Amino acid sequence: MASPETARALTVVAIDGPVGVGKSAVARHVATRLGFLFVDTGAMYRAVALRVMALPEHERTEARLAELVGALDIALGLDGSVTLDRHDVTLDIRDESVSRHVHLAADSRAVREALVAKQRALACSRPSVLEGRDIGTVVCPDARWKIYLDASTDERVERRALQLEALGKPVDRASIRRNLIDRDARDRARPWGALRIADDALVLDTTGMTESRVIELLVAVVEAG
Repeated sequence: MASPETARALTVVAIDGPVGVGKSAVARHVATRLGFLFVDTGAMYRAVALRVMALPEHERTEARLAELVGALDIALGLDGSVTLDRHDVTLDIRDESVSRHVHLAADSRAVREALVAKQRALACSRPSVLEGRDIGTVVCPDARWKIYLDASTDERVERRALQLEALGKPVDRASIRRNLIDRDARDRARPWGALRIADDALVLDTTGMTESRVIELLVAVVEAG
């Protein structure tokens, strides 16, 4: 497992924030603009959750989850694709049913420890942009740049709805709102890797901002050193 000290030594842009704020799309574009590796940590948790959902409830123990996550082959494509044991799950992991059950993976200490190790290894491989909930606080606590993206609940609901529409998925805004609120509460209360703002993070409220504007701001921050 790559140590936090090793991850600290490399050029990393850590982007954290709540669900639905647009971290993945922004981080992907920022990485492309900078020529950095993009690591979508949320996709990794969703991929694990997809497999955990298939387990009977009585098998969802920490021991079983540790065994399961250790055997999974999760690959993130440069085009945003995600494969799980060599099967394309790019669309599957964005389904609202996975959004409702991603806590099955995210709340597990065994899963988090395994995925944090993978994320640190990726961060150590080359200059990188990582996005998630605990990048600046746990995965790469001394990342050169720490960004916390935020937005109003209304804005996040609409962004999630547009994302689902773009994927051809059914959209129920009331359900999306309930899920966002529930996940916010879970993410902040989680005993490991909880969502919180790093003390030295740049906080950016993106309410009312276009995606392109947010990207331009973050690229400017990084290029300014």
